[in-house]
Amino acid sequence: MRFDLVKMPLVPAFLTLAALAAFGLGCLPAGAPVADPRGAIAPESLPLLPLGAALGRFQALFPLGAKLLGGLLLLFTGSSLGRLSMRYNLYVTTTCLALPLYGAAMLPALHDEAWLAAIVASTLLLLFLRNACLGYRNGFAFDRFFRAALFLSLLVLLCPAALPLLAALPAAIVRFRRTGRELIAALGGLLLPAATIAYLNWALGGSLVAPFAAWWQTIAVGSPAAALLALPLGDRLVAGLFGLTAVAAFLLFRSVRYHVGTKARHIVYFAGRLFLLALLVLPMLGAGIGTLGLAAVPAALLLPVLFLRLRRSVARLLYLFEIAAAIAACLVR
Repeated sequence: MRFDLVKMPLVPAFLTLAALAAFGLGCLPAGAPVADPRGAIAPESLPLLPLGAALGRFQALFPLGAKLLGGLLLLFTGSSLGRLSMRYNLYVTTTCLALPLYGAAMLPALHDEAWLAAIVASTLLLLFLRNACLGYRNGFAFDRFFRAALFLSLLVLLCPAALPLLAALPAAIVRFRRTGRELIAALGGLLLPAATIAYLNWALGGSLVAPFAAWWQTIAVGSPAAALLALPLGDRLVAGLFGLTAVAAFLLFRSVRYHVGTKARHIVYFAGRLFLLALLVLPMLGAGIGTLGLAAVPAALLLPVLFLRLRRSVARLLYLFEIAAAIAACLVR
């Protein structure tokens, strides 16, 4: 039987994801200096390191452990995306293309000095998306939307430039037809991480509002679209290629939306809106190159729609071209 690249089975998809993750992490430098995250804030007011600074320190002090953790998170996120697509039958046919496409889309984001924080942010967005989709069911889903909001709050605390993604929470409530009581539960999950960090910082002898001041300080510096301007030309072209094909896949899905079930249709629609919100993060102040990894999560769910609708030969060439372009961009950095 001839191997069908578009209707990719699980084992070759997972092996391709693992190879891309190992290649991307292998191209990284051994370590990076850790900048002082406090800025103008007195250290005694902020004894508790912000989440991004803590991950940056771990990345610099334990580079091998950081690469191992990053590789495991990449495998977990890509596998979860593939499982999500198969569980809800998002496409007309079964395919695990989301796994290698996620790995290829994440390669430009690994060019960031804080690449571990970029991988963790991508995983947090996946956990938000997965819990929101699991909350789309008959009956109440207080627990699922509480967890979804919790992961979304941790994402914004880790990456302040991801502030536009907060709009994904009410979008999920509306798209998945949840009630006002579930929205209240989600707001509780949204506020819990910030309240916990503020309390821990105060318990260690610091100021109660210092974590929020440090968070605002990171988002108020820099220039707009710094993430895109800092990208090398090769990574910029790869990111543009994945972005254009993801938009084309979303527009194509609108014309064939009734070929899938109701639940799958709403999930793909929500992934499209999540992708557009992730694109709004890129021109934000303080956005780094790693924010490209946020768009990789919904893009990996959208792209198989395009590949499954193209002719087999064209889809095969486009898939190989995207994978090869992502690898070549890493090699020429």
